[in-house]
Amino acid sequence: MSAREIHTDIVRPARSEIAALSRIPVASIVDALGKTGALSYCLRLQTPGLVLCGSAVTALGPDVTVRRAAIDLAQPGDVVVVAAGGGKELSCFGGVTAAHMQTRGIAGVLVDGMVRDLAELRRIAFPTVARGATPLNFDYPAGREDGSVNVPVDIDGITVTPGDVVVGDEDGTVIVPRDQVAAVIATAQASQAAEEEKWWARRGQSLGAVQQLAASGYKII
Repeated sequence: MSAREIHTDIVRPARSEIAALSRIPVASIVDALGKTGALSYCLRLQTPGLVLCGSAVTALGPDVTVRRAAIDLAQPGDVVVVAAGGGKELSCFGGVTAAHMQTRGIAGVLVDGMVRDLAELRRIAFPTVARGATPLNFDYPAGREDGSVNVPVDIDGITVTPGDVVVGDEDGTVIVPRDQVAAVIATAQASQAAEEEKWWARRGQSLGAVQQLAASGYKII
């Protein structure tokens, strides 16, 4: 990485689309995406009971000023995505920054690395996805390192482009490409409706699994 680029404008999905995605479980979104876009189990929601959902504003590189620029450029409802390289030794996000972001209406943060001040993050109910927590804080350079804001970044092998939608719940986190948002919402909502209808139709009845296995050659004893 050698670029020093700060992109100030990105294209975001409609707020109504963000709201719709926030009401759909991550598992259903992943199914609608054809099992793509899911980050690994290593990146977990650190604030149980909350949902992370918003348009991605990306920060690439170790420079703290670059990350602050991403926060400055984020709009209410956005999620700041910190491409920290997956480091697990030092924290690069904590309660003070979260509180500042929350006052500006930022929806949450996805950190490909470690955070700290978990009790504070949970107390203020700031949706946070990260690899874990450590009390050891990173000794930030300021304005001395290469970095970029609002460029495509790699998070756990998944490319996150500014304006993509980040959705995280207790099952995991998924990246929804901006140009697929409408289709994913329609597919996921239709699937949920079909599943609910099937459940109501069969509630209290046998699932028919024993009969299916018998028909497949299982010996039923």
